Amino acid sequence: MSWEEKWRPFGGLVAAKRPGMLRWERCFAGTPDQVGAARTFVTQLFADAPIADNAAWITGELATNAIRHSASGRPDGTFTVALYRWPTFGEIHVVDAGGPKEPRLPERDPVQAAIAEGGDLPESGLGLYGIGALAGRYGTYRHRDGSRVVWARLRFAP
Repeated sequence: MSWEEKWRPFGGLVAAKRPGMLRWERCFAGTPDQVGAARTFVTQLFADAPIADNAAWITGELATNAIRHSASGRPDGTFTVALYRWPTFGEIHVVDAGGPKEPRLPERDPVQAAIAEGGDLPESGLGLYGIGALAGRYGTYRHRDGSRVVWARLRFAP
């Protein structure tokens, strides 16, 4: 059994656009219980890679944001997780149904800023900063239909 056939049950291997790249995609209901399912999907497909734990954490943050801050969290809403795997890095793409605001990485570490200013530590808003700290590259873009993609790239080796 080939490597691709082994992983097909975990969401379906999608034809790669480039040689040497593997790609999987799976759609999830836009409900909080599906965040764990999305994390499991990523963990299983990157299980043999050193990025598995970080990729699962990033997926959880992006899936949570999709449900909380986009139309994906409405009744019957969905979000999609697409994984891309090259020999030296992997990418996680979370596609949501779009919303009024764009995700933005804080300019400074929110925890360090709170400490420096003598304020309380933030209880939310740390996810994108954490993604920026873990990912070599990350970004966001919109499709013409209004859906939004937030993605992060993780290298297998430093």
